[in-house]
Amino acid sequence: MKKRMKKLAALLLSGVLAMGILSGCGSSGSSETTAESAASSQESAGTESSASQEAASTGTVDTSEHVDLKMYLIGDRTPDFDEVYAEINKILEEKLNCSISVDFLSWGEHDTKYSLLFSSGEDFDLIFTASSWCHYEQTVALGGFYPLSEEFIQTYAPGIWDVVPEVAWDQAKIDGQIYMVPNYSNEFGQDVLAVRGDLMEQYGIDEITNWDELKAFYMACAENGMYASQGGPWYQYFQAQGLSTTGGAPNAGELVLYNTQDPSDLNFYYLLDWDGFTDYCHQVKELADAGCWSSDVLNSNDERQTGLLTGRTAGMIWNLGSCLTYGKQANSEHPEWNVTLADPVADMPKKVNPYINNGMAININSQHKERAMMVLNEFYTNPEVYDLAMLGIEGKHWEAVGDDQYRVIDETNYGVSNNCNWGWNNANIQRTEYIENRTALDDTYDAMEAEWNANIKEAHPYDGFNFDSTKVSTQFAAVEAAMGNYYQPLINGLVDDVDASIEALRSALESAGIRDVLAEMESQAATYVEE
Repeated sequence: MKKRMKKLAALLLSGVLAMGILSGCGSSGSSETTAESAASSQESAGTESSASQEAASTGTVDTSEHVDLKMYLIGDRTPDFDEVYAEINKILEEKLNCSISVDFLSWGEHDTKYSLLFSSGEDFDLIFTASSWCHYEQTVALGGFYPLSEEFIQTYAPGIWDVVPEVAWDQAKIDGQIYMVPNYSNEFGQDVLAVRGDLMEQYGIDEITNWDELKAFYMACAENGMYASQGGPWYQYFQAQGLSTTGGAPNAGELVLYNTQDPSDLNFYYLLDWDGFTDYCHQVKELADAGCWSSDVLNSNDERQTGLLTGRTAGMIWNLGSCLTYGKQANSEHPEWNVTLADPVADMPKKVNPYINNGMAININSQHKERAMMVLNEFYTNPEVYDLAMLGIEGKHWEAVGDDQYRVIDETNYGVSNNCNWGWNNANIQRTEYIENRTALDDTYDAMEAEWNANIKEAHPYDGFNFDSTKVSTQFAAVEAAMGNYYQPLINGLVDDVDASIEALRSALESAGIRDVLAEMESQAATYVEE
């Protein structure tokens, strides 16, 4: 994304969100459990509060004691990651008398292992988080994140406080309290397709701009003995209906959708009460039976890009930037593939994600909360550290072009923006790529990005809403457990009888207490909109 366009879109988005996102993302009805967790957190952090007051009054922070911090990120460690972070640690040692080690939770395991880090009391300091899709609301409800007061942020991360807009802090609030540092960049809540252009040409597919064209391409792949993707295109189906996931709802927001394209529609669309879900499940079974993806997809731990890069699938579904990155890698290794980009909901105005779609949090059990915040301030606002975390080592992985661009030297051993540096995205200092020998894929990307920025949808009140499940935590957990037996097979078309499987899922969710969850969600949403 071009830097100037990012800044312009950020200004536009701030105005949009200021109108559409009300103060605070969490439930307006305070939950006793969350309040008790916050109170306990503040009590256990008494020494930190005293330190904050002393630092604020003297203007200095004591870093005389060396500390070793630990951070968890999402994804997989790339080959040169440790070498890059050794360079980061040289800076942290000099400036803050500390070092940081990093462990990763892979894409395939973070859903099951994230909460275990907190329930087991594991000793670590910082962790990536995100609203809805990466455990923010759930972990706050469990009391896993350290609450960040304005004084604490201003004292230990003054650079972050100056950069992050007020609307982003408001989005991060649950029951009036901040538990994460949001990223500062525009990110579209819309996936696209990185697809092999040679196969589109071979199959006589001119474009993929809507659901019917996407299905036609998938069926053409199957007829020619090629897997189209690594699973069912569920998101593409409901996004084509104008729907979006609901923050904090079960299963990363997927069980309850809302009409993000119509701000006047304040209904929630619970999947088992929505005819569209049944329609999708029948269509996707047709695709699965035809062989549009492997029947063993539910047992696979492949990353999203694996199928495309290995030539096993004709396409990959992900966000615009990731599709560009892996599309370019595929083309560099197999120029004959002519990988391009396709938008299966091309005529739909685009949703810009809240700033809390990526962020960082401090573990409530961290023994070095102040130093952790100071380190995060370096990642977020120190251009040297920022460039290392995003691009790798200058002279080895990339080289500077002017003051705000970069040219890739080695894209494979570290990877541009490929190591979960998204939690501290900062559009003010982020470099954009200089492309000396532009390709058709670069031109397609720029054109699509420009179209999206010119077609940002109107804000919906629920764009900033995040459900707090604390009052129905037992039912919420039971609902998520019940979905595990039926949901993934259904959305990937891997069931023998669609209608019977939907009824089995419906019965399981009713027994688990889904109606209690829905009633509490509707109550919170009504209060949220009213405020």
